[in-house]
Amino acid sequence: MLTFVKEKLIRMIRFLFLVPLFILSLGFMEKKKTNFTVESAQVSTHEFDDTLKINDLVFADFFSPNGDGYNDQFIILNVQNYPRNYLKVFNRWGETVYYASPYMNGWDGKNNQSNPMLGEECSTGVYYFEFNDGTGNKASGKITLKR
Repeated sequence: MLTFVKEKLIRMIRFLFLVPLFILSLGFMEKKKTNFTVESAQVSTHEFDDTLKINDLVFADFFSPNGDGYNDQFIILNVQNYPRNYLKVFNRWGETVYYASPYMNGWDGKNNQSNPMLGEECSTGVYYFEFNDGTGNKASGKITLKR
């Protein structure tokens, strides 16, 4: 009888530890849609990709600064209509790797911050951006950089 109670207690303890781990692991599963945070603006996304659109601004979600002449810079369409804008780009650790005010489609995947630990060129991966158009509208999202 004591062995039976001991086995049930061990199973219950295992269950209590495994359920939170299982729930936690669900948060790390790959998601098919990308979430964007937008304040004070109408948002629509293209049906077939993760391109972010705010009013007349269209944010690319991918660029490849490899010198082949295609997609070598991070492009925001119609950014010239907002001369008081700024763009901040962060790596996965939240460190700012690029900042421009105003941003005029000039980021070519290079770090422009004074942190020597980051290196001159940003490595392949996902980066996060914060964009303010200068009129009170803010957007944030992801950028995939592939060299």
